[in-house]
Order: sequence, then C-alpha cells, then structure tokens
Amino acid sequence: MAKSKLTKKKIKQIVTIAILAISLGITLLATYFPQFGLPSREELFGTAAASVEQYPCAVHFLDVGQADCSIMKTEDAVIMIDAGDVDAFPKIDAYLQKLNIEKIDYLILTHAHSDHIGSADDVLRNYPVKNVIMPRYTEENMPTSKVYEDLLLALQEAKPKIMEAKPGNTYEVGSLFMQILAPNRTYKEMNNSSVVTRITYKNRVFLFQGDAEKQSEKDILESGLPVTADVLKLGHHGSKTSSIEAYLDAVHPSFAVISCGVNNKYGLPSEPVLERLESRKIEYRRTDVNGDIVVATDGDKLYLETEKES
Repeated sequence: MAKSKLTKKKIKQIVTIAILAISLGITLLATYFPQFGLPSREELFGTAAASVEQYPCAVHFLDVGQADCSIMKTEDAVIMIDAGDVDAFPKIDAYLQKLNIEKIDYLILTHAHSDHIGSADDVLRNYPVKNVIMPRYTEENMPTSKVYEDLLLALQEAKPKIMEAKPGNTYEVGSLFMQILAPNRTYKEMNNSSVVTRITYKNRVFLFQGDAEKQSEKDILESGLPVTADVLKLGHHGSKTSSIEAYLDAVHPSFAVISCGVNNKYGLPSEPVLERLESRKIEYRRTDVNGDIVVATDGDKLYLETEKES
C-alpha cells in the first residue's frame, strides 16, 4: 500500500485540531478541577508592605472572643459583618477609631445569636449606618432573646435602610461588588439562617459564612450561585457542623480565617475541619491564636498581617 504524504493543508488541519484539543482540555480542567486553574500561594500573596494602610482594600477580622466581627474597608466603602457579643463594643469602637471610620455603609447581621449581634445596638447608636442586611424570620423561627429586642429598638431609633437577605441580590458599594448567597429558604435552625456574603474587590474575592452549617452549604451549591473565593471566613467558628468537603472544594480558597475564643468551651475549631483545610493545603489563621487578622489587597496580591504570630 502506498504511503500517503502529509500535505501542507493536512499539516495545518492537524495543528488546528491539536490547538483546539489543548484549549478544550484547559477549559475542562478549569471547570471541573479548579485547583489547577488558581494561583499558588506564592503567586497570590505579595511581599508585605510596611503597613496595611498602604493597600486600598483590607478586611479586618477582629478578635472578639467566641464571637464574630469583620470590617471591610476600602477608599470609598465600609462594610461591617456582625458585631460580636454584648461585651464587644469597646473593642469594636476602638478599632473603628483606629481605622478612622466615622460611618458604615452596610452592616450585615448574619443571624440573631448573641455572639453575632450582641453589640450591634451600640454600633447603631454610636455610628451612622446607612444600610442593614439581615435575614427575615418567620413565626416559626422568630428570635425571642433580649439581645434581639435591643437590636430592634436600636434599628427603630437609628432608622437605617433595612434589607432582607435574598440569594442572588447584588450591591455595588463603592469599589466593592457584593452578592448574597444565603439563606436560600426558611430553616428551623438559626445558624442555617445565616446571611452568606461574597464580596469582590477587583480580582480578589472574600466569602463570609456567618454560622451557616452543612444544610445551608448544600443549598448554596445547589443554587448555582458563584462560590469561588480567595479568602474564606469559615462558618460557625470552625465547627464540624460547617465546612463540608464539597463546599470547601467548590470555594477553593487559598486562605481561611477562623474566629473563635481562647480555650472556648466548645473545643473550636474542630480537628476534622482543620484536617480538611490542611489536606487541601488551605493556609489559615485563627483569632484565638493570632488575635486580630488583617487580609489586605491591591486587587491582585494579598497581604496578611496578624496581631500575634502562631
């Protein structure tokens, strides 16, 4: 049998097919195996500047004990997520003053447990708050605590614009783009009612979980909303009730933050969750060990600063 010769036309066709196959392979890897498509820690984290003040965007995860409070500040926006427990306002107030913050554009209160809204009434009475995002409760799961009543009174006095957290809702806050991912339905368990918020600054994404647990994480994945993030604030203080493997794989963060109290009675963060992070090579810091944690960015590189070394 005579051998067929490779003409220039055939060679061109083969090369074209090969290029298309390589492109398709890269697309499939990025889609179904995102770990191959994200930057390494060395690519993502830049050399530290002298101060986080040199960066146009910074997220401050405050050490407020066994509670939650985060402050995201850019040159044109301030977002506070949760407000610690009832004794946290002196720390929050001092920190806001240190950052020269005089007003808050958005106060996101993830859910009505005391360790997340405890000092929200003091924040509302001492700082102008333009907008408040919180879950809508029904008769079935309506909070009845004194702390929640104090919050409602402060909201009546301060009169911010109050918005129900609805999945898919988006907000442009100065240079920040914010999207609500949860709660996706009415839950009997208040933790699962937590507002989950994904905030983008240029090319970097931060994800805040409140106390959202396994069911909420599953519902978020089923919703089809985007969940990938560079920095993940772990749900429920690092409890094994949150941070399921499928969710961590979908978010695929390079860095995680755990807010928990020193020697807390719950034994948090739980060892299984730490093992999940370590097996995925997700670097993390925890407020019980590192104190206040700051992740700053210029929109590309990230810079990590902690009050205490591990």
